[in-house]
Amino acid sequence: MNGQVYNPYFIFWSRIINILIWPFYFFCNLYRKSYSLNDENINSILICQYHRIGDVFIIAPVLESLKKRYPQAHIILLCCHGAEKLSRDLKFADEVIGVEVPWTNWDWSLIKWIKARSFARHFRKRDIDIAIDFKGDLRNSWFLWHVRSKMSLGYTDTGGSFFYTHPQISPTGVHQTERSLQLISHLGCDSIMLDGKEFNFKGQGAIVFHAGGSDSRRAWPENKWIKLAEILSKNHQIAIVKTPETTNLIQHMIDRDLMVEIFDGDLIKFKNWLRNQKMLIGNDSMPGHLAAYIGIPAISIFGSQDPKLTCPIGKWITIIQPNESCEHKRNHWRLCQKCMETIDVERVSGAAIKLLTRAQAGE
Repeated sequence: MNGQVYNPYFIFWSRIINILIWPFYFFCNLYRKSYSLNDENINSILICQYHRIGDVFIIAPVLESLKKRYPQAHIILLCCHGAEKLSRDLKFADEVIGVEVPWTNWDWSLIKWIKARSFARHFRKRDIDIAIDFKGDLRNSWFLWHVRSKMSLGYTDTGGSFFYTHPQISPTGVHQTERSLQLISHLGCDSIMLDGKEFNFKGQGAIVFHAGGSDSRRAWPENKWIKLAEILSKNHQIAIVKTPETTNLIQHMIDRDLMVEIFDGDLIKFKNWLRNQKMLIGNDSMPGHLAAYIGIPAISIFGSQDPKLTCPIGKWITIIQPNESCEHKRNHWRLCQKCMETIDVERVSGAAIKLLTRAQAGE
């Protein structure tokens, strides 16, 4: 858990590319008009946060702060297609647009890269006052440059300072929400209380298991979910969210005659249903952030990845991670399945009971 946002290998090659392309973009920027970040006359803001669904919840306080700072501005959020409908439902921005860019899935199709550039360029006719990207990813910065907003603000972790009118040095070792809030502080935006969401605990409903996820290396083993269900179902209703990754787990629970409710629906239905449940337990994934956002107690299970960078934030959130630092041989610079396997069922069940006790007491 070294607190790094990017794979050092990726950073190395991005900076090599940065050096190679710098002269071309430096020349293109020579005649670009200069504007001040202190300009109060900002009427349109483009926010780019399109890598994963959970990323949108990470910048939810940022969107709230921008609305307060520029109440007259039309805020446009670019997010991944998976987050588009939910972001509209939660009114994260005045306008929400779903987009898929090839580098989020390491797709090197030249045609898709050209389409992404064309998509960025179509914003030029909208005369955007300021465009913001929080990732510090050279590819995101390149995308934002093609928008040609009057001003652009972003981090330069992997290079690309010439892509922004106002590039910033990224803070290290801080949560991604705090990192994003620090970026918009250059616009005079106030920080938002990160744990100030309304507590929504009702003491009814089920303990919800969300065992799915986009990467199997984030997943807690199936046999441990089953054992956890056996322990907690003695005193609580258990529900499990149906995803492509949980089909086998659900069948195994049914085979063991475990009484579990199965939720199957889209993200908006999931959000509305989750509001009426007593707790969520899940892997390091979007549902933990959603639970924190709507005020539901939640437990997020982390492996070798550093929770202080991306964990759900809130008073009623418990993070469980391995007791020891990762020393396993692994095929990913940050994620480790073996670390997930070291987390005992008793730790999770004990944490769940303790968190429920706190929630019921309102402490």
